[in-house]
Amino acid sequence: MRDLLTCLLCLCVSWLAPTALSAEKDTAKQAETAAAPRAYVAVIGAPGNGEQALTAALSKRLSAAGVKPATALAANVYSVEGIVKVAAARGGRQSVRIDWTIFGPDGNTLGGVSQTKLVRKGSLDKKWGAAADAAANAAANAIVKLLSPVSPVVPKAP
Repeated sequence: MRDLLTCLLCLCVSWLAPTALSAEKDTAKQAETAAAPRAYVAVIGAPGNGEQALTAALSKRLSAAGVKPATALAANVYSVEGIVKVAAARGGRQSVRIDWTIFGPDGNTLGGVSQTKLVRKGSLDKKWGAAADAAANAAANAIVKLLSPVSPVVPKAP
């Protein structure tokens, strides 16, 4: 009888142990995810495929820095908005200015990053390619510094 009871007890413990271990892993994963800031990136005003290319390039750079991508409608999300302005310049060139504004999850402006570059006239009218990557690379570090995650409340073990 004792052996049967011991066997049943061992089965119950072995059946419950993976569940408890899995719950601990889930809690740790939730805390890690909650600690990483999430950001929605949007760009307007760029010619050619600039809006999509800049959005994708900056999202990729921010993700590499630990900032998780998010949708505009998600809760507790930072917003990174880029406005591109192209103006004529001398010598067959154009001046391209990108103003990035970073908003906190509460909607308050946290700061901004501005970039200006002279390019060959019409060179960004279709595909941005490497230009989008270069702009994102130049802006990403300053943007990441403005994104401070909200401290998560992690339950303490008893």
